[in-house]
Amino acid sequence: MPAVIFDMDGVLVDSNPAHFKAWQDFGQRYGIEIDEEIYHKYINGRRNDEFLEELYPGRWSEEERLRISAEKEAFFREHYVKDVLPVPGAVAFVENLARLGIPLALATSAPKENAELITGRLGIARCFSAMVTGHEVKAAKPDPAIFLEAARRLGVPPSQCVVFEDSPAGVAAAVRAGARCVALATSVPAEKLLAEGARLALADFEGVDAEALLEQAAR
Repeated sequence: MPAVIFDMDGVLVDSNPAHFKAWQDFGQRYGIEIDEEIYHKYINGRRNDEFLEELYPGRWSEEERLRISAEKEAFFREHYVKDVLPVPGAVAFVENLARLGIPLALATSAPKENAELITGRLGIARCFSAMVTGHEVKAAKPDPAIFLEAARRLGVPPSQCVVFEDSPAGVAAAVRAGARCVALATSVPAEKLLAEGARLALADFEGVDAEALLEQAAR
């Protein structure tokens, strides 16, 4: 398998609880009410400006939604990112793939500032030869655009990529892109991710043999 594409939140870092709390606290400024059901149904794995329009149609213009989204992510970086921990085994897994010479890309709905900060804190930024963030593509997950762009930047057909995702929207996007998907059941039950087309589901990366897993995913 010549290339691997990683989502970030919920795959490399266990950040969804922090994002949920950030939305609960920050959302009060704009009358945005978020509970766990709403978070997992509308927010997890998706771009902020898109879910805001879906939850509150017509309340804000596109420009206003983009501004609110940027404010929330700045709020997250200021108050919550320091408490975010890596998914067990994720750092070693990424480093092992890089040592094997497998091209790696990051494809996340998060803004570039989040991606650079988190991969820098984990010490794995150097492992990725391509990075695609949420507003570099026109349509967000479950649209496949972000994975198609990541594969293009790696110079590999999507059908020859393994994507690691944790959200139903992300799994659906990977499958629609024509990639093979391995799910991380860090915030959503494995059966929901498998139902979207993931080939297998992991609790985390602890003790996972990178080469064996990629061979299994490619079957």
